Amino acid sequence: MFEYKILRLKYYNKLLILYIITLFSSIGCSQGQFPLQTNDDSFLTKQTSNPPENSKIPVGLQKFSLPQMVEGILRKREYFVRFPLKPNRLNYPIVFYFHGKGSTAYRFFKSLREVQKLIDNNQFIGIFPQGYKKSWNLNHEPSKADDSAWVKEILEEISKLGFVDSSSVYAVGISNGAGFVNKLGKETDLFKGIAPIVSQQTIEMFKMSPPRAISVFQVNGDNDPLIPLEGGLSRTSHRFVSALESAENWALHSDCKKVPNALEDFWGPYLVKGFVYDECESGRQVRYHIVEGSGHKSHFKGFPFHTIIWNFFKNFSGVE
Repeated sequence: MFEYKILRLKYYNKLLILYIITLFSSIGCSQGQFPLQTNDDSFLTKQTSNPPENSKIPVGLQKFSLPQMVEGILRKREYFVRFPLKPNRLNYPIVFYFHGKGSTAYRFFKSLREVQKLIDNNQFIGIFPQGYKKSWNLNHEPSKADDSAWVKEILEEISKLGFVDSSSVYAVGISNGAGFVNKLGKETDLFKGIAPIVSQQTIEMFKMSPPRAISVFQVNGDNDPLIPLEGGLSRTSHRFVSALESAENWALHSDCKKVPNALEDFWGPYLVKGFVYDECESGRQVRYHIVEGSGHKSHFKGFPFHTIIWNFFKNFSGVE
């Protein structure tokens, strides 16, 4: 009996030692600036301030915040940055991804596995901003923030890292996020190319002139119940021009040739028709795609949608 008690005591001592080692190991990891990332990106380093200047490139998914005055209150606005897991270059292009109304930056990020693979292939660094009140300000959304100014500030902060190419910046947006990238393309000179997915320009945007020529990869479903292909008043309370007018407007402002080339392709099971405006200013291009039988959606099963968008950005965003 006495020997049994000694053995049991030794057993509990070992458990205690193991617990202490585990505890201190976890504390040590949590204090590192850029902790080890897991393969599925589920590990997230929370940053309460902006990225440090001239730092070693971080890896994986990082979370930052940048304050902005909104509705008379200084608010902490968050954004996620996905860095390659094994960085191997010093001048990464930047691609912003803007979620739709009612969604979140993190949820949008998690849904884009294809984009994460592109990032890990060292193609670019992805930025996923969080819309104020889960929306982007197009005048009728819950957001009353100056989102364009905030995006510009994010880019300025990220550019301080020293390993990004701030002259090669692009934006992809879905739904309300697509409306916002159209707005960014008209209001700012930040982007060489944009991809508005299932939303065209509003009437207000249509009347604006962009400060620079820009490449555009526009996608609309011909059976979209939310934002009509033909334009007009949508269920979001915005008034849109038609998808065709929106694409033609981009081609006009990029000084493309007058007559476009027709295109036809299959994206998975979907037939896609549209046209391509090329011979634009500074090597830009405008592509307009109508996905037949598709509604308000941004995923096409079995088709490398975001890889196609990235290749478009790389090949048709021109020279300065």
